[in-house]
Amino acid sequence: MKKTITAYCFASGHIDFGVSVPEGAIALAVGEEKIVRDIVTVSARLSRLDNETIFVPGVPEAENQREGITAVARFIQWLAKSNQPGFRALGA
Repeated sequence: MKKTITAYCFASGHIDFGVSVPEGAIALAVGEEKIVRDIVTVSARLSRLDNETIFVPGVPEAENQREGITAVARFIQWLAKSNQPGFRALGA
């Protein structure tokens, strides 16, 4: 049985993965671990500081929360283009 995980982000745009969504985080996608990690990582933006941490594109650059949540919604819509067995963007 393949492990199911959720990709989620925080207000900073930082994306992480887990079996549950921490309080205050926004769920982005759910599915089989390898598929979710692959799709989300390829679609995300790398940190300019460590070149490893991934972010929702547009959130770190957002001037306010409204712009940030708009960037998150846009990212979820982008992820939805990859919906398939084993991967589903949430809210799309």
